[in-house]
Amino acid sequence: MYADPSLFRSLASLHRAGVAWPQALASAGAGHPRWQGASQALAGGASLAEALAPAVSALDVALLRAGESSGTLEAALENIASRHEAETRMRGKRKTALAYPVLMGHAAAVLAGFTDVIRGDFGTAALWTLSILLPLYAVLWLTRPRRVGAPAGEYHPGTRAPRPGFVMRSAVEEADARALGAFADCYEAGMPLDETLDLAGRAGAGGRAAFDLYRARPRVAEGASLHSAWSSLPEEMAHELRVGEESGELGMAARQIASRLQFAVEQRRKRFASLLPVGVLLLVGAIVAYRVITFYTNVYSGLDAF
Repeated sequence: MYADPSLFRSLASLHRAGVAWPQALASAGAGHPRWQGASQALAGGASLAEALAPAVSALDVALLRAGESSGTLEAALENIASRHEAETRMRGKRKTALAYPVLMGHAAAVLAGFTDVIRGDFGTAALWTLSILLPLYAVLWLTRPRRVGAPAGEYHPGTRAPRPGFVMRSAVEEADARALGAFADCYEAGMPLDETLDLAGRAGAGGRAAFDLYRARPRVAEGASLHSAWSSLPEEMAHELRVGEESGELGMAARQIASRLQFAVEQRRKRFASLLPVGVLLLVGAIVAYRVITFYTNVYSGLDAF
């Protein structure tokens, strides 16, 4: 989905200047064909959230709808732009932090099989090279940022709540943060609760919060509260949300939990980025030590033969 912060910031500026949405989108999108359908939808009377829905993320749609409902669309556009800018900075930091261990691993992989290549034993050289590269890429693949699950509207009655596990923990918690953050914005904007549940569930697709929100929709349609809806989230979070609903501060409680979850995910990734170089260094050191010991053992064995 499209996530260029400059588009949303430009739309906020043009909206502030009083430019009509079809013209504002044409100007902010620089006439790109990607926005042709959205421009036509706006000209036909669709809201900005409805027009952009096919081209932007579900979380962006939820925030736009909250802005439209509360009359703070300009602020919502600025917030979306700031969020995408922050995400871009974090991705850049993660790539920078991983650059050194990845480079070190590749250099060690080349050196590990160097003597075998000189002797013409390419098979052994390839095995030593893969002994470093395969674990390195396996760890990077398992710990990569990822999206999980299908939109909440695609759950069916037999679907089970997501289980974070070791590999998917960050992905599930990020989905929970998106769902609860979108829920807080829509709820505090005074949107109908059924629409709030739908938008927040889609924003946090694949997470535990989205699963709970989806399951709560039939009960909410019958007039029930959300008090008993939180069954998949950890109990301390569910309790905080129940207390928030009872005290009239459900939106604030959801926002605080979302912030804590996102902070925990980022801290976990920082720790991983700091530990990866150590792990690569230990792996490389062990392999190099083994190769050196093996080399000199063979040399001394050859001398004994004389």
